[in-house]
Amino acid sequence: AGPAVLDYLNLRDRIVRDLGDRFKVEPEEIPQRITNLQNDLKTAQKEISALQEELALAKSDQLLSQAEVVGEFKVLVAQVEGVDPKGLTTAAERLQQKLGEAVVVLGSVPTAGKVSLVAAFSKGVNKQGLQAGKFIGAIAKICGGGGGGKPNLAQAGGRDASKLSEALAKAKQEIVEVLE
Repeated sequence: AGPAVLDYLNLRDRIVRDLGDRFKVEPEEIPQRITNLQNDLKTAQKEISALQEELALAKSDQLLSQAEVVGEFKVLVAQVEGVDPKGLTTAAERLQQKLGEAVVVLGSVPTAGKVSLVAAFSKGVNKQGLQAGKFIGAIAKICGGGGGGKPNLAQAGGRDASKLSEALAKAKQEIVEVLE
């Protein structure tokens, strides 16, 4: 047992020294250095999320002019690049509020291969029989996913980004059929 224990302790010592070298600290400072790096990472992730939300809002302002009038409602179905699910939801809510009686369906590919969809419906649209939660769940199936939410706001995800355009086209078609 003696040589095995010695080998084990030598290996542990090498690992600790290697970590100290990588983090540029003394071995006893490694735990605190890791804690600091974790805190830095959390801060950076929050900053990235805030910036993505700002980006989504900026892009949403550009999308306002793309809304079409269908019956007595405004309809906006669009793909927004480089926006995470939280930013997409914020953008959809803001667009729906600015457009008034409206349907807003936004889609994005926030990470490789993943799809994010959001639907925001006004109360008048709900009265026409469209519920955001049920609607977006069915649309997300096209992208190999699912979702749901409230009658006025819902989120969904999918695994097949190549089907996002098809899903958004289907969403628009179904919305127009109901609202015309």
